[in-house]
Amino acid sequence: MTKKLKIISALILIVIVVILIVKNLPIRLIHLSPLSALVNQTTKTQDIPAPVNDYYTFTITKNDAGEEIAQKFGTENVATIIKLNRINSQFIEKGEVLTIPNDMSDFMNLSPFPYQLSVVTPIPKVLLFSQRVQAFGVYEYGELKRWGPISSGKESTQTPSKLYFANWKSEESISTVDPEWILKWNFNLDNLKGIDMHEYELPGYPASHSCVRMFGRDAKWIYYWADQWRLSNNEETLLKYGTPVILFGGYEYSQTAPWKNLPTNAQATTLTKEEIEKEITKYIPEIIEKKHLK
Repeated sequence: MTKKLKIISALILIVIVVILIVKNLPIRLIHLSPLSALVNQTTKTQDIPAPVNDYYTFTITKNDAGEEIAQKFGTENVATIIKLNRINSQFIEKGEVLTIPNDMSDFMNLSPFPYQLSVVTPIPKVLLFSQRVQAFGVYEYGELKRWGPISSGKESTQTPSKLYFANWKSEESISTVDPEWILKWNFNLDNLKGIDMHEYELPGYPASHSCVRMFGRDAKWIYYWADQWRLSNNEETLLKYGTPVILFGGYEYSQTAPWKNLPTNAQATTLTKEEIEKEITKYIPEIIEKKHLK
C-alpha cells in the first residue's frame, strides 16, 4: 500500500510540474516584443517593415489640449500622440484634429521606417531624416534603434536633402539667426551654412530656418549617440568624419501632412525599402570610403 501511495504521489508531482511549465510558457512569450521577435528570427541583411496600425481622428474641444489628451487617453499616452502628430501641445488649438493610433503600447510599432534596412547594414551608425514624413530613423548595422518626429526647413528656407556628417556639438548654442533662440543639444551638420540638428519646438509642420528640429528627449539621445568629427590640434585638418546623416526626400508644403492621412490610409507615412534605397544608395560608397569601412 505504501508503494502505491509513493507512485501516486510521484504522478501528482509530475502533473503539478507540467502545469507550472505550461502556465509559465505564455508569460515568457509576452515579454518578447514584436521588434525583438522579428530581429531574433531574421538576419541583418533582410528588410523588415514596421507593422501597419489602424488610426482614427480626435478633435480637440478644450483650450488646454494637453490636459484633454491626458484625460481622454491617459497621461502615459500623451507623448505618443504628440510625437505622432509632430506637434508640441502648446500649438494644439481648440478644433485641431489629431491622428490617434488604435494601439499605443509600443511607439516603435508606429515607425514609418523599416525595422531592418539592408542598404545600410555595412554602416555601424547612420541617422536618416525623411523630409516627406518629417521623421528620423537611427540605424546601427541596418537595425532600427530609435525613431521620432522632426521639423525641417520651411518652404522659404528648406533644408537641403543630401549626405552630411556630424561635426561639432554643444549642449547649448545661440542661434546665428536670432540671438534670443537658445538651441539645446545642438549638433552641427554643415559648418559653413550653419545647418544643425537640435531641440526646438515642433508646430506640426516644417518650420525651421534650414535646421532640423527635434523634441528634447530625442535631441539629447542623438547628442550622446552620434560621433562628432575629430580635428587636428590646430583645428585646421579633419582627421575623422563623424556619424553620417542623410536627409532625403521632399515635403509637399501645399498638401495635407502625411500623418493627417493615416486614418484613411494606414500606410500614408510608410517609408518602403524601395523609396529609401532610391534616395540614399548613392551615398553609401562615400560613407564607406570616408568612414574607412572597407
